[in-house]
Amino acid sequence: MPQGGVARRATKIKEVRQQTQHTVLLLDAGSTLFGEALATQSQGRVVIEAMNLMGYDAMTVGQMDLVQGVEVLLARAKEARFPILSANLVGAQDRKPLLPPYTVLTRDGVRYGILGLSEPKANNWPNVSQVVSVLDPVETAKKYLPEVRARSDVVILLSHLGLEEDKALAQAVPGIDIIIGGRSRKLLPAPEIVGQTVITQVGYDGEWLGRLDVTFDEQKHVRDPRTEIISLGPEVADDPQLKALVESYSKRYPTPTPAK
Repeated sequence: MPQGGVARRATKIKEVRQQTQHTVLLLDAGSTLFGEALATQSQGRVVIEAMNLMGYDAMTVGQMDLVQGVEVLLARAKEARFPILSANLVGAQDRKPLLPPYTVLTRDGVRYGILGLSEPKANNWPNVSQVVSVLDPVETAKKYLPEVRARSDVVILLSHLGLEEDKALAQAVPGIDIIIGGRSRKLLPAPEIVGQTVITQVGYDGEWLGRLDVTFDEQKHVRDPRTEIISLGPEVADDPQLKALVESYSKRYPTPTPAK
């Protein structure tokens, strides 16, 4: 999530919430906390504060979220006012999940079960691979899906596996209603449908905001999925609160002047 565009993102999120009478969930598919200098210098704090202000509902963990180690990720997860999820990131020794595997949110009488999955190489860092293991995502989904399904009306998977892997998983594990994906850097103008599962992802580096609109039938099955790709270019005004947040961090972590 580039800090230069986060204020524009907040503007568009507010617009979407103001324009609809229906439930809005704000979700992220991972590799979000690091990438630009300000995020790296602040150990991801600027990103978490921004996501808190924008009212995110959940995110999953991608490989880049572990670039500064497990302790930093867990510290940011404690600061987040939304769950950071991964069902298949476990301790290398105790095999226990590092983070909540899933969460259930109830909005307007509908229970949304949100499960997180990280890619198999998410722990591929020198300071992480010795303490974290990544379980097979398909087997992990099979393990948790009955539990999530029993507690939910709609099951959403936040996946950092990649588009082809998402499609294979949807084929192997029926019962997931929606997959919000990342990692493969695809900008999908329309959702992919595998069986009864709707799959979408929207590009990379936070240059776009993806909107997925769905309706539910009486059995809470997804019907009529429609996607919109929302550009976050310079024509979008900065949200004042998020702009001030980024500026405050820029003052705390000034960009070093290159040596001549």
